[in-house]
Amino acid sequence: MSCHLVHHSVGASLTTDAINANLCLSCHVSGGSASSKAFINADEALPWPGLPTGTNAAGTSHRWDSGVAGHLQFLGGAITRSTGTITSSGVYTGYYAKTYTIQIQTSGAVGTAKFFWSATSPGGGTGTNLTTGTNVALDAGIFLTFADGTNNSFQAADTWNLFVHPDLRNPTNTDLLMNLSGGAVACSTCHNQHSEAMQPFDPAVNPYTTNLAGTFIGTNRHFMRIANDTHQMCNDCHAPRAVTNAVSGSHPVEIFFIADAYHKRPTLLPVEGGTTNMGCLTCHEIHHAPDADGKLLQLSNSVSLCTDCHTLAATGSAHFSTTNPATLWPGGFGVRGYATNWSYMPARTDAGDRGTCLNCHAVHGWPDAANPTNHYPHLLADYQENFCFTCHGTNGPAAKIVQPAFASLYHHPVADNDPKRRAGRSVECVDCHNPHKAQAGSHNYTNTATAFRNAITNTPSLIGVDGVYVNYSGLTNY
Repeated sequence: MSCHLVHHSVGASLTTDAINANLCLSCHVSGGSASSKAFINADEALPWPGLPTGTNAAGTSHRWDSGVAGHLQFLGGAITRSTGTITSSGVYTGYYAKTYTIQIQTSGAVGTAKFFWSATSPGGGTGTNLTTGTNVALDAGIFLTFADGTNNSFQAADTWNLFVHPDLRNPTNTDLLMNLSGGAVACSTCHNQHSEAMQPFDPAVNPYTTNLAGTFIGTNRHFMRIANDTHQMCNDCHAPRAVTNAVSGSHPVEIFFIADAYHKRPTLLPVEGGTTNMGCLTCHEIHHAPDADGKLLQLSNSVSLCTDCHTLAATGSAHFSTTNPATLWPGGFGVRGYATNWSYMPARTDAGDRGTCLNCHAVHGWPDAANPTNHYPHLLADYQENFCFTCHGTNGPAAKIVQPAFASLYHHPVADNDPKRRAGRSVECVDCHNPHKAQAGSHNYTNTATAFRNAITNTPSLIGVDGVYVNYSGLTNY
């Protein structure tokens, strides 16, 4: 009876509070009977990218009010607040995360009030002088439905943000689908408040057993709606990212950890119980993540997270400097307006991301500006030399601006369309520079001829690449 009222209930399913999350948060709050797992609305993840100017990435928990049509946030703006409501519907089909800003132009009830909208880039879009109503189309599969309140339902200047993300789908599992709340994920979509029988990911949970009287014995099993020990729940809604090879445009999951020259088995991150497979929750924490930046990572230091499996990255490289402002992604040339068909990945603005792997690698892929249905290879933010020139080129933040040198008469033909290119003789920036090991500085050349003055180890920017060793024995003139 703490949750249900047999008669005159406020919410659906005879609940004491309207809206599923409100019912759960009546206990899961500071001072509540479930205060050990407390939440507030500000805990809901608001991740980069796609945020409007002035809105920072934030949050430590998976959202409980969002779905394939995004989630709406009322910002206000009018002296007298609108009493009407807006809901979003449809399935977002865009390639980039973005935010629609919706503002009332003309006050009135539904059918009279008019609104306009604009959206962040990449993706963008605008619409103006649109009449409020049912299933009013924006773009990319998103619709808005306006419902009247009291008096003048919608007041001029009142504003809403609608945050949408790609690579989502409604769950196909019936148990999950039937527990959506108005098309959005709610607490009971993922959690079965009446049963702990289903196996969670957490390998430390107690087994589900019953005693001779049939009474359940065991705790800390997370009340899962369906089994999630192999990320079945994650993979259902995030199906486009449930891939086993990075060629598919996202970091692979459900794969066996291989210990080789470039990888090791993690010591800080969890793996699937009973296996050594990695999955979504190897890297992500669904609730109470240690850093309130919307990424929901298991570790607050994202470099430590990556290097717990990847041994290729030598964090002594200049690219891993956490104090140099130049090691923060400045935004691709496309989004900065310098060139077409170059990356549209927006600039990172969180100083805590300086020198992290995330500046160069889009863990879940980034659309190719020339063909957004494809992603850049190796989970990078752009192609080859275009990627390097983002920082080491026009108005880039790096100390070494090298792009102009490749327009000289004599230069390495790194560009794919360079007329100096010959079949079988291509060269890229990474043939001479190892981005995971290169350090700041120039060639330490000495005037005194020695057998070692041309050694790669004498050149900080070349450390970590292959070279040719010349046998100088018997030679008299170096």
